[in-house]
Amino acid sequence: MPKNVYVLLTIIALAALNFNATAQKKLVDALNRQLITLNTLNPDSSYSDLDSLKPYLSGKMIIGLGEATHGTHEFVVFKHRMLEFLVKEMGVKAFVIEDDFAASQKLNDYIINNKSPIENGIDSGMVFGIWKTREMIALCNWLKAYNNTQSAENKVRFFGCDMQYVTPLLKSLRNYLQPQGKFTSEMELALKASRKPVKEIIDGDTDKIVLKNAADQLSKLKFTIGDTALYNHYVREMQQFITFVTPSGFSPQQFEWRDKCMAENIEWIYNYTSHKKMMVWAHNAHISKASGGMRVVSMGENLSNYFGSQYYAMGFDFEKGSMRSYNLALGKYEWPELPEADKIKGSSGSIFAKCRAPDFIIDTRSASEAAPVIAEFFNKDVYSISIGLTYNSKGGLGQMFVNNKLGKAYDAVIFIKETTPVHNMNN
Repeated sequence: MPKNVYVLLTIIALAALNFNATAQKKLVDALNRQLITLNTLNPDSSYSDLDSLKPYLSGKMIIGLGEATHGTHEFVVFKHRMLEFLVKEMGVKAFVIEDDFAASQKLNDYIINNKSPIENGIDSGMVFGIWKTREMIALCNWLKAYNNTQSAENKVRFFGCDMQYVTPLLKSLRNYLQPQGKFTSEMELALKASRKPVKEIIDGDTDKIVLKNAADQLSKLKFTIGDTALYNHYVREMQQFITFVTPSGFSPQQFEWRDKCMAENIEWIYNYTSHKKMMVWAHNAHISKASGGMRVVSMGENLSNYFGSQYYAMGFDFEKGSMRSYNLALGKYEWPELPEADKIKGSSGSIFAKCRAPDFIIDTRSASEAAPVIAEFFNKDVYSISIGLTYNSKGGLGQMFVNNKLGKAYDAVIFIKETTPVHNMNN
């Protein structure tokens, strides 16, 4: 290459770098003027820093809080803090988490009726191990203590919205129907089949037939004693599960069906609680109002369609840290260090990490209206870290990042600079 051409290319490259650096600084300066600095992540503290959220949350009935990874201590403790704020300051009366609908009623019984130890309630009332942590014990104990000071109508109720496991609902229906002589042998066979791993049910045929027969029988029953609305919705969850397992092998359509069902269950809870304000806790991918990496209609999109502007979605992001997650490559839980956000240049985490506060919240709409440079950033595709229940240590960076438009996905982003793993409940 001729020397003069080499020099010219070098000058162009340096100019491009300088332009990018200048543009990024302009974006970061604009973000700094719009963000709400978090004084602390920990609950049981003043809410003065969260008071700035009140105008954005005014009139919202469903407040969704996501998480970029499931096994992150800081996400859990801050959502605990947000729950306290939303209950005490914003009138939230229902807490809904990404776990089984029927099973959650057992934990709700502990929380509403001040039963102990709460660890037993969590063990029986949550099916996902990701929630069986010391952080969740603290949150549930706070709910218990709060409810113990409230009248029956002011207590905060605990719900799950998922439908991937039907053993809890079949056990509850057996307890209800057996004394009436209505729990049939087909239902007993379905209960036995339901204890198998979901993948085994999906890949086979016999168990699907057994479960469908029981679902058909249950759908013909009339519930006349006790909380009939709740028992009828157990049957609806059974029907949701049958549709979920009917195809052979997992597919994007099954993930889309799951999200549709979770949104349906949240809408049912909203009506069941006489339209009480609620906080919904799930992964970013479910809370999001956009399809994201899976390219399927998310729970958040469905909620946005149901509730319109009354649904407010808050996604989480971070720069670096570690988590507790199940490593598919090794078949065990681990506490891996995660790739720093700047591993992918221009990722949301790498931009937010340059802001003046290590931890903050930013409302995407108002910030976009305040500065065109922010509007451009929030309305273009950017990469963000996103890891669910599992990860693969041999899967590379691609499995750990999702590409989406933050302004379309979330009404607000909660950024926490550095993260650590949650603490297992039994350790």
